[in-house]
Amino acid sequence: MSQWLLKKFDDFSNDVIVVDGLWGSGKQLVSTLVGGFDRVEHFKYNPDYDYLCAVSYLGSMNNNATVTLLQLIAGRNQYYNLIGREVNLRWRDETGPRFHPTPFKFVSRLFSKDGEGIAKKIDEQNISNNITTHCIYPIATPIVDAFGDRLKFIEVIRHPLHLVTHWSRFLEPSRWRRVREINLTVDCNGYKVPWFASSWAEKFAKAKTFDQALMSVDFLCNWMIDVVQSEQYTGSNFHFIQFEKLVLDPATELRLLGKFLGRPQTKGMKKIMRQNAIPRKNIADGPKMGQNYRWTALEKDEKVYTEAMTMIHREGSADLVTAFTKTIKRYNSIWRGPLAEFE
Repeated sequence: MSQWLLKKFDDFSNDVIVVDGLWGSGKQLVSTLVGGFDRVEHFKYNPDYDYLCAVSYLGSMNNNATVTLLQLIAGRNQYYNLIGREVNLRWRDETGPRFHPTPFKFVSRLFSKDGEGIAKKIDEQNISNNITTHCIYPIATPIVDAFGDRLKFIEVIRHPLHLVTHWSRFLEPSRWRRVREINLTVDCNGYKVPWFASSWAEKFAKAKTFDQALMSVDFLCNWMIDVVQSEQYTGSNFHFIQFEKLVLDPATELRLLGKFLGRPQTKGMKKIMRQNAIPRKNIADGPKMGQNYRWTALEKDEKVYTEAMTMIHREGSADLVTAFTKTIKRYNSIWRGPLAEFE
């Protein structure tokens, strides 16, 4: 083992924006909107950031190695972004040109020059990374250590009730055990368990799929709230966005987001909002369905909330449902969003 610590010398000084949240929380929407601010890259999901934070938390890698790799990967990604080495040309992908505010400029990078001038441009113009991560807010220490004052960490939160449906579908064996499924997991006697459930892996492995979803959302929401209340990750480097408030009143949330980032919106923001169907009358109205509902916003959201709660009581084990309803109350006591009135 080397006696010398790893170190990234001569690092970039540009902002590093990280958009994090639980699976199904609306990170993709927020990441796309973040890309509509001045001198911010179009968002990119690189699971390496998730992996590194998780393996560090699990004790499989020391903090020095984790921090150094995060710095190397972030710098490499940003330089490759600017010279077009990692331009995604897939038309259906949200990270591709179709959903970029200036698609021709984005694609033109394929023909751009490389070199030290690009690296200087990143720092001189403070062109920010736009990184999307999953479920790492409670274990963000390596991210904080790696980027320091450069870090702009955005945590997207969504009412836990609406996360359970998404999680129960995702954890179905036909999806969870796909070869192309790339989340970090642990081996519990041959059973695939997500990394965050490592401390209760046997309980996860023995549970039915819906209960796995309930336990996971319940655990992660409470873990996140515990960290928030401990004030471990707060201050000027951290910002919270409620998905429900964002889609109903994007003007207010985007103004607060711009203040946090210290950047104005670009003209492309209107295109991004239009593509994502915001503002919405109903929280659940996605880009392809917003005009097809006849209910008012209150009736629609209340109907969705009631149906989701009914499903949880029908499908979940009684003890887990009881614990989950307590988590909803705890969540609402901190982030009293539009759905809190239906509790």
